[in-house]
Amino acid sequence: MISVLVQIDHDASIPVRAQISGAYAEAIRDGRLTPGTALPSVRALSGRLGISPATVVAAYRELCSRGLVAASPRSGFRVVGIKPGQPTERKDFQLNRIEPDLRIHPVAEFASLIFELASSDCSIGGYEEYRGHLGLREAIASLDREIGVESEPASGMLITAGAQQALTLIARSLEPGTAVAIEDPCYPGARMAFNGAGARLIPIRMTDDGPDPEALQAISSPGTVAAFYCCPTFCNPTGRSWSDAARRRVMEAASAGGFTLIEDDYLGDLDYLGEAPTRLAALAPDYPKARIVRIRTFSKCLLPALRLAGVSGDPGFITRLLSLKVADDLGCSAFLQRALARFIRQGNYHRHLERVRPRYRATRESLRAALARMERHVSFEDPPGGLCLLGRVGGNIDPNRFVAECAKGGVLISPGIDYWHNAADGADRFRIGFGSLAPEEIPQVVSAIERAAAASGSFSGDHSIL
Repeated sequence: MISVLVQIDHDASIPVRAQISGAYAEAIRDGRLTPGTALPSVRALSGRLGISPATVVAAYRELCSRGLVAASPRSGFRVVGIKPGQPTERKDFQLNRIEPDLRIHPVAEFASLIFELASSDCSIGGYEEYRGHLGLREAIASLDREIGVESEPASGMLITAGAQQALTLIARSLEPGTAVAIEDPCYPGARMAFNGAGARLIPIRMTDDGPDPEALQAISSPGTVAAFYCCPTFCNPTGRSWSDAARRRVMEAASAGGFTLIEDDYLGDLDYLGEAPTRLAALAPDYPKARIVRIRTFSKCLLPALRLAGVSGDPGFITRLLSLKVADDLGCSAFLQRALARFIRQGNYHRHLERVRPRYRATRESLRAALARMERHVSFEDPPGGLCLLGRVGGNIDPNRFVAECAKGGVLISPGIDYWHNAADGADRFRIGFGSLAPEEIPQVVSAIERAAAASGSFSGDHSIL
C-alpha cells in the first residue's frame, strides 16, 4: 500500500508533518507515485502511524500548496504530479558552501536599519574612514571583551571586506618566498591568498585535536616559518574545534618559533552547544612572546552580504595592512558598517544568536541521525558543532562520480581535493555545509546523497531512508 512510504521517527527534531510531506514529495518527484494516485485517507494514515488526523491534514495541505497533490471533496487527496513541459519543483541545495539559513536571519530587519540610518543622517552615503567606521570597531572590541580578547579599536583594528580580503592583505604583507605554515586540510581561500602572494606553504597535518605534535615541533625552531594560519574553532573543512590544551601547545610553539599566529575566527560566535572555546587571542597575556592576528567575520553568523570583518593585531602591523588596503579600495560601505555597529550596540546581534542557535543545533542533530544510516557506503567525521561535515566514500565508490551524482540529484557538495595540500590525500573525501538547511529538508538531501552513492559504486539494494 501507498502508506508504507512513510516511516515516522517521533524522536527526530523534524516535525512529523514535514516527515510525511517530505516522504510523499520525494515519491512523487521520482515517479513512484503517478498522477491520479489516491493518497491514504486521513483516518487510515493517522491510524497506521499513530498520530492525530490534524497532523496528516497539515502534511497533505503542504503537498497541495506545493502543487504536488490536489484535494477533492469526494475522493480525498490525489497526486497531481508534474505535467509535461511544467517546471519541476526541484530545489538545488548548495551544500558546497558554508552559509547560514537566510530564512531565519534578519535580512529585512537589517535593511530597515539601513533605511532608518540613511533617513536621519545623509553622511552615511559618503566615504567612511579608511580604517573602518570607529563605531563599528568599538562595537567589535566590546564583543571581543566578552570572550576575553583585548583588542584596541583605534589603532589595532582594521575593517575589511570580509575575511577573504583580510587574508589577502596579510599574505601581501609578507615578502615573496616567505615560509607560511597552514593547516592540512585547510580552507582553500587561505591557501589561494598565500599562494597568490608567492609564499612558500608548509602544510601542518591536523589531528582530531589540533596540529600534529611532530609537525608543530618542526616549526617551533626560530626562523622556520614566519606565520601559521589556523582555524581553531569549528575548523573548515573538518568542523572540529581544538581543546584548550591544543591551543596552548600552539601558543607555546609560536612563542618559541617567533612566528605570527593568524587566527581565523569565522564561526565562533555561533557556538550552539555553549562550549565557549578560548580564543588564541585571549591566551595572549599568558604568552608575551606570541604574536597574534585575529580575523573576525560576520558572514556566517549574521549575513554573508555584509562582507565585513574585523582584523585585530599589533598597531604597526595593522597600519601595514591599512596601506595595502587603501591601494585596493578606500573603505568599506558606510551604510553597512554603521548599520552593523548599531545592530551590535542595541543588543540585536546577541538576540539574533540566541534565537538561531537552537535551530542550528536541531539541524545538526537531525542530519547526524539521518547520515548514520549510510555508514555502509559513506562515513562522516562527527564533531558536535560547526556548520560543516567532512565525509569519506567507501572503497567501491568512485569519488568523482559521487560528487557529480550528488549535483545531478540537486545536492552540491565540495570535493575533498580542494582542501588538502596534496590533492591525492583528499581524493576520497568531500565536505558538506549544512547551515543553509532546514531540519525538514534533511530527508530529501540525505536521500539524494544515498542515491548518488548507489549510482557511483558497485553495490545495489534498498536506498530509501524513508
